[in-house]
Amino acid sequence: MLGHLETQLIELLKASPLGSRLRAVDSLPDTPDKDLVKRWGVDAPAAYVVAMDGTLSQALATPQFVVVLVARNARSHQAARHGDGKVIGLYEMLDAAIGELHGGVAGGASWEVTRYQFMQDDALRDQGLHVALVLLQADVDPPQKDAVNLGDFLEFHTDFDLNPFASAADRQRWAAEDHAEPAPDLHSHINPQEGS
Repeated sequence: MLGHLETQLIELLKASPLGSRLRAVDSLPDTPDKDLVKRWGVDAPAAYVVAMDGTLSQALATPQFVVVLVARNARSHQAARHGDGKVIGLYEMLDAAIGELHGGVAGGASWEVTRYQFMQDDALRDQGLHVALVLLQADVDPPQKDAVNLGDFLEFHTDFDLNPFASAADRQRWAAEDHAEPAPDLHSHINPQEGS
């Protein structure tokens, strides 16, 4: 559910007039904080989507997402916030994102923007970045156990080295199913489709 909704939100933003003015519209990168700020500086103006905590009841799931909007303009901090006619500013991005997302339909969900927030962080300011967060949510049917496709578990193989004296080369050889001496102390291979 969450992966599908995130993908649909990204596509909604990419297809919007806002998306055509951004260098990047993507899921929030999974990088360390200091590298993330550098990446945002390269990508700006950009929008990133990430799932947040949601709520569940018997009949309803309410997933929440954040759209991170990143603006930068070398001319001035005012141009970064207001835009300069060439590069979109943070306020313009925020207005366009709220207009597109509030009441927007993506992933079979009708989205509602619940708040926005400006990030006040020295690391961002030092890089000339201006960042806003847009929180949105939707009410959808919760995932059902029969509707979740986890795919088939095709095979499980493991080698045990009880006294960890094997070298990295030995372990690589074992992974290729070469169990010549020195061999693992125990190995197991299970194919669930064949039974136990």
